[in-house]
Amino acid sequence: MELFKELNESRMYKRLSQLEGKSVHDIAERLFEHLLALQILANTDSRYAKNYAEWMFKQPNFDGFRVSQTDLYNLIALVLHQERYSYLIDNDVSVGIPELRLRRNIRYLTSGKFDNNDYSQMMLMMQHRFEKLPKILYIWRRQISDWKNLNTQDQKSIIRKLLTQMREKGFQSDLWQKLYKQL
Repeated sequence: MELFKELNESRMYKRLSQLEGKSVHDIAERLFEHLLALQILANTDSRYAKNYAEWMFKQPNFDGFRVSQTDLYNLIALVLHQERYSYLIDNDVSVGIPELRLRRNIRYLTSGKFDNNDYSQMMLMMQHRFEKLPKILYIWRRQISDWKNLNTQDQKSIIRKLLTQMREKGFQSDLWQKLYKQL
């Protein structure tokens, strides 16, 4: 029940007006960071990742921004339906999500059958669609895809760096706080 207390509302964006002037590339970068964080949590705290995915999948269509949903849900919805929010954010139709693969991986998480290889393939597909990502995220994506073979020191180093990257943008998302507890 502790998870549901934490997930009562989005933490990054409480109002759509906070997105004004951002580009879909900014949002895609936040989305990529959050998906990396979720992959780490799926490998380190599978119960939390399962509950988080179940919460997100209560609205499986990702049909719009909802303050009552997780930050990751809202980021997915914003990228998937960027044209709907064109009055707030700069769009780029080349930025897209492999939606069916994403849904499948979230469904795997909800069933407790996380497949790190499939998730890693999805992240590689996203990397190719999010062309303006910082190169360091590419490196972390490769390292996180091999999470179980990393030593504890390397795992903690990646978590620290990802937390710093997420925090640099001035936001503290719902995943940031749980990821911080993995240190």
